[in-house]
Amino acid sequence: MDFKRKIVEFSLDHYKLVTWVMVVFTLVCAAFIPLIKVDTDPENMLSEHEAVRVFHEQTKRDFVLNDIVVVGVVNNKDPNGVFNPQSLRRIYELTQFAKSLRWPNPKDPNETIGVVEVDLLAPSMVDHISQGGPGEIRFEWLMPQPPQTVAEAVAIRDKALSNPLLKDTVVSGDGKAITLYLPLTSKDLSHDVYLALRKEIATFTGDEEYHITGLPVAEDTFGYEMFIQMAISAPLAMATIFILMLIFFRKLVLIVSPMIIAMVTVLTTMGILIGLGFPVHIMSSMIPIFLMPIAVVDSVHILSEFFEKYTKEKGRRQTTVEVMDTLFVPMLYTSLTSAAGFASLALTPIPPVQVFGVLVAVGIMIAWVFTITFVPAYVMFLKDKSLENFGAAVVHEQKQTWLTRMLHGTGGLTYRAAKPILFGMLALTAVAVYGITRININDNPIKWFAKSHPIRQADIELNQHFAGTYMAYLVLEDGSDPNVTVEYVKDLRDRLGAKVEELAADNPKA
Repeated sequence: MDFKRKIVEFSLDHYKLVTWVMVVFTLVCAAFIPLIKVDTDPENMLSEHEAVRVFHEQTKRDFVLNDIVVVGVVNNKDPNGVFNPQSLRRIYELTQFAKSLRWPNPKDPNETIGVVEVDLLAPSMVDHISQGGPGEIRFEWLMPQPPQTVAEAVAIRDKALSNPLLKDTVVSGDGKAITLYLPLTSKDLSHDVYLALRKEIATFTGDEEYHITGLPVAEDTFGYEMFIQMAISAPLAMATIFILMLIFFRKLVLIVSPMIIAMVTVLTTMGILIGLGFPVHIMSSMIPIFLMPIAVVDSVHILSEFFEKYTKEKGRRQTTVEVMDTLFVPMLYTSLTSAAGFASLALTPIPPVQVFGVLVAVGIMIAWVFTITFVPAYVMFLKDKSLENFGAAVVHEQKQTWLTRMLHGTGGLTYRAAKPILFGMLALTAVAVYGITRININDNPIKWFAKSHPIRQADIELNQHFAGTYMAYLVLEDGSDPNVTVEYVKDLRDRLGAKVEELAADNPKA
């Protein structure tokens, strides 16, 4: 008896033991899932030792730079834009609220985290610089208190527009908009700040439009919403697979086994991922979506072959042995090639992609192991009565369904129209090659959202009034030899001067 037959026979003879082993293994792996750590930061797509990331972090430390949430206030209805007493009062109140967005640091109770008040940019938080008199420079708050009259509001506008550091940065050139720049102690707080601001803005009335955007908001919100979508999509994918299999096989008791395989594969793979200490990144959050259809593929092959070969005379056991004899090796090869394809992602220099590829490969092989062991064991749990009117032999005696008629028609079509089909495939390949040349890489997190999303709308609106909502920093470094001191330069100048005088004495006509 060869090895594959031994595995099948063992599963059929000890079907309860096989089931218990699978259940225990699943529970052990799934026990790590509550320890999940979620990572929504796209920056972690790069290795911690990547040169560009090291330089970025060092620059932030050297210059005390913070990630910034941008809040834009636009008034297109008032003739003076936002520079009216009502709008400026609400902007002042929003600034005061933003300053209060600080919380105790869970890692250090002696510190607080959130908005960095000292670096906050807003009309009430910036200076107006003017000439007070001969030889005098005057510093004062641009808007220490909300104005009471239109004239006072317009005066604030004129002061702001006279300052090139504020014009088109804090105040738009047309006076229709003002932006608040809220620096954060850590960009992973941006979604919390975003939600708090939206809640506060919901209490305001008036003609103003409020827009919240910025790179950290886009990145953190995208990661947050991505996990929500995965939590919704995974059950929907399983439900879709379940419905399709029920349509194809029309035996609920049989299609339960592939669904169990899919669930076990996802739980064990995610448990292994979390148990090994890896955070669940945006990439790894997609592992369940990839594994669910892959995990049921081998089971579908077994069920299809079981459907074709099953008869009451053969029974469950003999039919299962014949099916596994036929499919064991092909299923092994397809699983190995699929796993190898995903495992090759380990060669990429992107850590989350490496984790994603390796864990999907592990999940594929887990699915294969449980498919060749649990599916035969599951069949042995079934009663013969539950398989009445099942199998191709029974169905062929009955009236053909629309699906069988369509499949027979498709088979004939592919035979009669082989050449046109081949030419069509070549044409599609040519179109695909052209499409590849037209690939446009979208590395702007704002554009990962639909145009109707508030963050995307905020970016579009504020870009119409300002030069942008992202911060870009240019670092200038001294390229001279650090060993050249001021004293050396002074001494060199003196020696060169002396040499010039010496040469001038020797060559008076020069």
